[in-house]
Amino acid sequence: MHTPTRLGQMNTLTVIAETENTYELGCDYYDPDAMSSRQYNSVFLDKTDRNKGRDTQVELAVGDSVDVFVFMGTDAELQATTHTPKAFVGECAHLKVIEVNKFGAFLDWGLNSDLLLPISEQLFTLREGSSYVVYIHIDDKQGRVIASTKLHHFLDEQADAYIQKGKAVDLLIANNSELGFKAVIDNRYLGLIYHHELASPLRFGTRMKGWVKAIRDDGKIDLSINTLDKETRSELEAHILDELENNGGRLNLSDKSPPDQIHAAFKVSKNNFKRALSNLYKQRLITIAPDHILRVAETTP
Repeated sequence: MHTPTRLGQMNTLTVIAETENTYELGCDYYDPDAMSSRQYNSVFLDKTDRNKGRDTQVELAVGDSVDVFVFMGTDAELQATTHTPKAFVGECAHLKVIEVNKFGAFLDWGLNSDLLLPISEQLFTLREGSSYVVYIHIDDKQGRVIASTKLHHFLDEQADAYIQKGKAVDLLIANNSELGFKAVIDNRYLGLIYHHELASPLRFGTRMKGWVKAIRDDGKIDLSINTLDKETRSELEAHILDELENNGGRLNLSDKSPPDQIHAAFKVSKNNFKRALSNLYKQRLITIAPDHILRVAETTP
């Protein structure tokens, strides 16, 4: 009995036979929800594992184990490759549209076979050559790995016990709304970063660290990409001192500087920057002028 094979994931499978051009790998996959439900006991891996100019010559023997990505081909047959896609089932990724036709959009996910984003899974019109944040999942009807821009169908927009105010999280900037930018939180939730809290617009597909700023009465999650806790503020103070050291004891920023200049230099809000400067000033480590700050050790009488 083989360990159940996970579609759309990496699996360690064993070679049970080989032909001139392929290896037959033992697997155990059954999809009861697909229209053509069936049991799969093996999957074939080409000895020349072709993948967009990154062809790999695979050399194995019967009994060897190999790590492969397993997915369903358009012919309803399992396929295996030693190449790794840009994202797995259950994850979000920022992928480029290679082609748009009557079936939907085809995305470059790092494999020889492009990833289908069906028309029914499109929240808005997609353009060839542009990139979008999608959620990768298995199509219940045909058992294929597909993509969707309807992130709210798969990600929770309400907080649970995992999401706590002040929690540090990994973010993927997904799309825009009137209030702000929607971001994927740890591949599990959707939250909002308000426009008025940003010094400049964010780029879709950007991955960054963030914090849970608040949980609204309706359970929705408000996010911040600015530091929230004492530890990160201390890191900011250390960063400011490092920059002063690297620039001869002077930094042409102060508590009067525009928010966009502060954000460009330190990736924090003006309020957090001012708080850090205040702490450094109280420690008598810096002096503050309208257009610059100085390390105390570098000032002259």
